Order: sequence, then structure tokens, then C-alpha cells
Amino acid sequence: MPDAGPPLAEVREPRVWRLALRAPILLLVALVGVPVLLLALLPGVRDLPVAGQPLALRVQRRYARILLRALGYRLRIHGAMPDGACLVVANHISGFDIPVLHAVAPLWLVAKQDIRDWPLVGALARAVGTIFIQRGSEDSRRRAARRMTALMQRGRIVGVFPEGGIHTGQGVKRFHPRLFGPAIRAGAPVVPMAIRYWRDGDLHDEQVFGPGLGFADLVIAALGRPAADIQVRIGSPIPAVEGGSERPRNEVAREAQAHVTEMYRHVDD
Repeated sequence: MPDAGPPLAEVREPRVWRLALRAPILLLVALVGVPVLLLALLPGVRDLPVAGQPLALRVQRRYARILLRALGYRLRIHGAMPDGACLVVANHISGFDIPVLHAVAPLWLVAKQDIRDWPLVGALARAVGTIFIQRGSEDSRRRAARRMTALMQRGRIVGVFPEGGIHTGQGVKRFHPRLFGPAIRAGAPVVPMAIRYWRDGDLHDEQVFGPGLGFADLVIAALGRPAADIQVRIGSPIPAVEGGSERPRNEVAREAQAHVTEMYRHVDD
């Protein structure tokens, strides 16, 4: 049984007037921002160093923050990312969790294969190098794990949602240990991260990406609802290796889940 989170807020229905005001802004962000992002992803440009990170990853981060703001979200980050390679593990509530992770840190994201077919988002996900996993395919899992390990060995940040999908119930669900294997093999720390949508209470029921919803439904609902905060809490890095020995992935997964659960429950003053 998953742990419950803070008190839930009232679900607010989308309003047409908000949708009419925000939709042109989102369109402008798409028309201007997407070409800039694609330009930054061109060979010979994407790997130009900017503050210790490739240009493409920096542009992804900036674009993700602008996109979230256009959708009516205010990003509130508590804590800071460590330097160097790591595996970011976060709870999963909404399809917007993907740009949230990109907005927090320049990273390579692991996502389900279905996202490849989402309008616009799927094309962008492919362009930025998202690591796709086909559900039920062991070969796909192995390829993704090898790539995750290689990226962290090169000093990159990799992000994953270890709950294995979005669940409709409130709270943090079980973290799948096998997704922690690449960090252990690379000797990279695991950084727990809690994501929560907030407006006078936890917006889980309003924001959860449940069965039967498409990505377009998610966007329209966000544009029509009052502005909301996305609270992101970054925990202390969890070592994947201790005393020169690899820690069991079950142990690392349980520790990370406990940290994310504790941070998710925290209510701001």
C-alpha cells in the first residue's frame, strides 16, 4: 500500500477564457522555441561546451522552463543538484514530469516507448536523445541500461521514473530496483527527487495522467486551469558504491524510495 501525501486540493475545471489567453503564448513558444532547440541539436553545435555542459543540454533546460511557464506552471526548486554524473530518480504523476526533469537539470531522460508517438513531444524527445524502453522487451531494457551506464561513465546526468509508470493513486509507489543497476555499474550516485503539483493543496487528482487521457487533453486542461506551482525537492545523493564495493540494487532502490516519499510528504510553510 503506497504512502499517502499531503491533503488534496479541490479539482478546478478548465475555463475557456484562460485557454484563449494562454494558447497563443504556447503557440509562440512552439513556433520560436522549437527551431532554436533543433538548431542547438545540430551536429557540430550540440556539443559546444557551455558552463561545463554541452550547449544542447543547456538549451533543453531553458526551453523546458519556458514551456512550463507558458502552460501556467511556476517551478519551485528546493535543494541543488550535485556536480558530476548521477542518476536522478523521481516519482511520476503527469506527462509534464518530463519537461520538469529537463527544467531542473541538463540530463538524458529514460522514457517509455509510447512517448515517441506523442504529437510534437515525441519528435522533440527523439531529437534530444531520449532513451526509450519498450515495455515487456528484455532486449530494449538491456540496450537502455547499457546506454545509461555509458552516459554516466562519461560524466552525464541520467533521469528515470523508477515507479515504472503513472499510477492514479496518490503517493510514491515502489521503485523498481533494476533501473538502479546502471548507476551502480557506473559508480554514480543516485539523486532522489520529489515532484508535486500544488495550489492550496496537493493537485494529484487534478494533474494525474490517468487512463484514457491523451497528451492533448493534458495540455488543454493545463491551459484552462488556474496557475499552479510545481514543487521539486532534491535530496542528498545516495552512494551506489561503498568501500569500493557495489551496493545491492534492492537496497539502493528502497533507500531512494524512502527519501522521495519523505520529501513528497513535506508541506511548505
